[in-house]
Amino acid sequence: MLPQAPEDAGYYVYGNVKGVPGTGALAQYAHPNMLSVIFWVEREWQSIDDRKFGIGNISVANGLKYDHASHMKGVEMDIRPVRKDHMVGQAARCSRFDEKVYDREATIRLLCLFLRHPLVTKMYFNDDKVQQACGPGRVKSWPDHNDHIHIEVSERL
Repeated sequence: MLPQAPEDAGYYVYGNVKGVPGTGALAQYAHPNMLSVIFWVEREWQSIDDRKFGIGNISVANGLKYDHASHMKGVEMDIRPVRKDHMVGQAARCSRFDEKVYDREATIRLLCLFLRHPLVTKMYFNDDKVQQACGPGRVKSWPDHNDHIHIEVSERL
């Protein structure tokens, strides 16, 4: 399970299960490969930016089905775009359309860090400028991915 609030971490956690407040931790069971990617990116991110990135749903314990069509094996994770105002927590949601708070350049830097890790296999986010900046075919569009990024890692080393 992803540590929920480690002091001085480069990430914060958010999310819920079936819309129930306070249940986000129940959906943050991660495969060891996902944890390796998260901790590597967190370390690299902290060296270039003082903001935290938001980690949402990964999977529930024992791979049980919940309100996602995927996210069953701990190898898929949702993260939030980076905000300009440093806001974190459940209310820190922002969309690629929220120009006042959405920091596209920082989001590009964060996603490029994820993409540098050899275990990252898929990424979905509907910002075409981010897609172009990260390289051809690296970040793809997917329905309802305007306010979060879906990242998938390999189950194998």
